[in-house]
Amino acid sequence: MTVPESMDADTDGAFAGFVDVGNDCALHLWHNDDFVYDPADQLAWYRPSPFRVRMLYLARLDDVPTGRLIVTVPLEEDATTAEVEVHVIPAARRHGIGTALLRQGEELVADAGRVDISTFTEHVIADIPPGAQTVAPEAGPTGLPADDVTRFALASGYRLGQVELVSRLSLPLTDAVRERLQSEADSRSGGYRIVTWWMRCPDELVDGYAAARARMVEDVPHDGIVLDPEHWDAERVREEEQRWIEAGEPALVAAAVHEATGDVVAYTILLVAQGSKKVEQWDTLVVGAHRGHRLGLAVKLANLRALTSVAPGVERILTWNAAENGPMLAINDALGFVPSALNGNWQKHRD
Repeated sequence: MTVPESMDADTDGAFAGFVDVGNDCALHLWHNDDFVYDPADQLAWYRPSPFRVRMLYLARLDDVPTGRLIVTVPLEEDATTAEVEVHVIPAARRHGIGTALLRQGEELVADAGRVDISTFTEHVIADIPPGAQTVAPEAGPTGLPADDVTRFALASGYRLGQVELVSRLSLPLTDAVRERLQSEADSRSGGYRIVTWWMRCPDELVDGYAAARARMVEDVPHDGIVLDPEHWDAERVREEEQRWIEAGEPALVAAAVHEATGDVVAYTILLVAQGSKKVEQWDTLVVGAHRGHRLGLAVKLANLRALTSVAPGVERILTWNAAENGPMLAINDALGFVPSALNGNWQKHRD
């Protein structure tokens, strides 16, 4: 499926149907509209990028959109990985659509010369039956329920590499919590300057910010999964910022700058969906050599302060963290995040 230039050019309704499939699946899974999107905003998300190839497929049953496939192939030199996402609406499951889409995705990955395939499953904690059997990951303390989704992944030859906790923070923070945590951060972060920006990184920081972004895949826990190194420069930062703006989810970023060197050594990103009560917490990173100064807490607090000005109506923040990432989970717990779901990162190595 080709992404149209605009919704007016979506003459056969394929792209609208593609987005509707994702929305239908999200409503069924989450029981809310936190991950329901307007097709017009999704155009920017799926348009071509110089840093990755995305291939999109739509499945129809009796001419009704029922499933979709997203294959993402990063264009880094020497990359070995690709991502395959399969969604089938609940009303059309058990017709072999998911199997056909997954098979198509794996063929596309093979054609691209990649050997490590990732796919993902999501599980709302409130929907997991008490005492359910679990599937253990190769790394980390938290398993996934042995439900239809995980059984499908296992039967398709995938192994569970890592589990992420999806957590929710209700806003605003109480004054007592905010003041206590700010005092803790201030007492440990001497020698660092905390800065925030909305939509676009300041020109004088963009190179340092890009260097910190490149550290993300190196410094996060990933013992159970294969990750490719990523090259980041100012061009890539600007391309991503523009994409988020056009998708209606511009970025609010807080960063820590090491005053002695001018290096950006920590950052955190909030994607602020316009008109939504929900914000998504994306990357948070503290460069390894600068850990132990409460910089992760400091940048998160700074971004929460800035959020009250940028989007005062936001009621909740969602974030994703590897279940074995104890230090970041401790920060989230102190802020008041509560786990709400589990995400599985499944991988398959193609010989």
